Amino acid sequence: MGTVLALDDDRLQLELITFLLRQEEHRVHTATDPRVAYDLLRSKVIDLIVMETALEHEDGFRVCQQIRALQPSTPLMILSQRSDESEIVRGLLIAADDYMTKPFTPRLFLAHVHALLRRGRVNRGQCEQGLTIDEIRLDLHAMHVEVNGRPVRLTPRELSLLRTLMENPTRVLSREQLIEQAWGPQFIGTARMVDVYVQRVRKKIQPHVTAGYIHAHRGFGYKFEARAAIPTVA
Repeated sequence: MGTVLALDDDRLQLELITFLLRQEEHRVHTATDPRVAYDLLRSKVIDLIVMETALEHEDGFRVCQQIRALQPSTPLMILSQRSDESEIVRGLLIAADDYMTKPFTPRLFLAHVHALLRRGRVNRGQCEQGLTIDEIRLDLHAMHVEVNGRPVRLTPRELSLLRTLMENPTRVLSREQLIEQAWGPQFIGTARMVDVYVQRVRKKIQPHVTAGYIHAHRGFGYKFEARAAIPTVA
């Protein structure tokens, strides 16, 4: 059971989402206006955010970024009528941890919700020890990454991906291995999604590093490679 914030300017969609989530005994807060959603995020403990980006009077992707700024570690799912691949990739690159399109089946929607909530609980329950390789320090308990002493905000899925790569320095991991080790069997998506999340992590850490760390190996996967390729416990 978790607490979910649903943002959509379609009240019928909100009623449907609320009904499905409450059937699973989740607590639900709803908003048709982004400003109401921002207030809820400031005043409530939220475990998952579900939002529509095709808003009538707002730039949904900008709202998505604002929500991520307010809640950098809370899983965020876009549930949208926008189904073009470019829109999906854009949403994931901007801030979202997951993207579903409308119309959707209740069973699939709830599977995505449960997967995101489970991953959020796992990340919050990690030990306080950190993992440090060269310029990058990863604190799993605080959901915090520092690159050369500068804080870098990563979403839960980005954090899990970076952790998996850092725990396997110099080892090439296939996309399937990354999915299994970083996100678990509950992950619903294609291997191509690994490329999207790798691009997001690179974009966030690259301005602060003096060397490249995540290297692609065409036809297979990715490797975390550093000058000192032995992780240390912080």
